[in-house]
Amino acid sequence: MDTKAVCRSPDVAIEPVRVVTVRDFDGLQPHMEAWDRLAWESPQGLATMLPAWVTATFRHGLWPQWRWMCCFAYAGEQLIGVMPVVITPHPILGRRRPLLRTYGKLTTSGDIALASEYASEALEALLEELVRQEPGHVGLDMQAVRHNSPVWPALQNMAAEHLVLTSARQRFSILDVRGSFENFIGNFKRMASDLGRFRRKIEKRGKVRIEIVDGPDARVDFLPQFAALEAAGWKGRCGGALLNNPDSLAFHTALVENFAAQERLVWHRIWVDDTLVGAQLALRCNRSLMLPKYTFNEDFAECRVGTLLTEATFRDGFARADLHEINPMSKAQAHAFWHMPDAEYIDLHLVRRAALPMLFHLPSVWSRKVYWTHIRPRVPEFVRDGYRQFKRRGGRKPKRAAEVHALSK
Repeated sequence: MDTKAVCRSPDVAIEPVRVVTVRDFDGLQPHMEAWDRLAWESPQGLATMLPAWVTATFRHGLWPQWRWMCCFAYAGEQLIGVMPVVITPHPILGRRRPLLRTYGKLTTSGDIALASEYASEALEALLEELVRQEPGHVGLDMQAVRHNSPVWPALQNMAAEHLVLTSARQRFSILDVRGSFENFIGNFKRMASDLGRFRRKIEKRGKVRIEIVDGPDARVDFLPQFAALEAAGWKGRCGGALLNNPDSLAFHTALVENFAAQERLVWHRIWVDDTLVGAQLALRCNRSLMLPKYTFNEDFAECRVGTLLTEATFRDGFARADLHEINPMSKAQAHAFWHMPDAEYIDLHLVRRAALPMLFHLPSVWSRKVYWTHIRPRVPEFVRDGYRQFKRRGGRKPKRAAEVHALSK
């Protein structure tokens, strides 16, 4: 633990900063409430920054050779920054020269919670703590840091211990749901017509029931049914379903339990008679709703259940005054149907200014930067589409309406 003065100007010292680092779950407990509040109120609105997500990652989202620690920066008694850290062996230098990262194997974003008014001081103190705790580390990777993260302005005044580089620039879909669903869909007449057609198709199959389950009614006991539906479809065929992967199942079970305990879990479900035909897992972080997983019954493919599920999600989102955005944290082809805009997320790499990191780690970071900056933008779109089709060939893709119709004959 270290203490240093926080200065807002050369003449005014506000509070000393102290950093506390813990490496076990009991040690996390005294910080959980303040951590949850800081992450909940952060401008990024990312569920991945909440302790409910991070603790699930620490328990079930790491490979066996990985370790973790969590650093908490306080200005006086106020928590101003949290950095969950995963300690991984460097692919060349091994455990003695680890590579640190702020995300696990099942986490989309490694963005972190910083108090905006103390972002520079918090980040500097946290990075200094990393050097004290893991003096041999070669660098820190932060995956998919959102464009509005306090991390970016904080880096402008950072000490010179690390070389700052960026690589991947992802654009994930997002929808601002302040307003009305009718005004939103009124801009897209073709979409409204298609939705009406899909609804008529599914209504021919039986009595349709759409459920939005949240608050105390959203519980973990629905997860087995969700997982069974997922395993019965294309994800089960290609081995990507929860039931195909014990680690993923354990992680998502812990995730659902944690968010349900705080009444921040939402289930979106579509039934036809007594048959579950579509379901979606959603997680709340203040004014943002994250959509990490959904699944549907392929026997109803001609009804476009996934689209109807999204319609139900969006309608409910627009109806909630306390919700500002729906954030799938992905970029899917289906989002084009909804004309969803996107937000930028950038991979950030902090490389130690020392001989071994510069020699053995910096080249790999530079190669990623060159790929994302110069090579990937020049790959023709038809090549990317061909590669996506190759990945989704055969059992790796959902059955389409025509295939379901053919099988039913």
